[in-house]
Amino acid sequence: MLEIKVNKEKEKATLLVAGELDYSNVAQLQQEIARQEAPVVEVVLKDLQFMDSSGAGMLLNQARLLSRQNRVLKITHIPANIRHDLEIIGFFRVLETLKGAPQSGGE
Repeated sequence: MLEIKVNKEKEKATLLVAGELDYSNVAQLQQEIARQEAPVVEVVLKDLQFMDSSGAGMLLNQARLLSRQNRVLKITHIPANIRHDLEIIGFFRVLETLKGAPQSGGE
């Protein structure tokens, strides 16, 4: 089961995610991220117990989409067990690449 609480401020939307993020509910978080209009969307994972590869892939895709819109997806407070799995699959290297990407719409 996945729970998402949203706190909206002018410049940032914070999504507090709890439970388990997997293929059965990944669309729920994806839709909530897509709904946010703030320049910065922070996804707080401190209460997440489990995330599978579909959750990691969706977060990277959302980070790419927001980056193309000159916006930022921040993923914070990642539990140690989930952080370890994300490090193994190269998740953070991809995020760093997005941060270094040109933030313009041109070729």
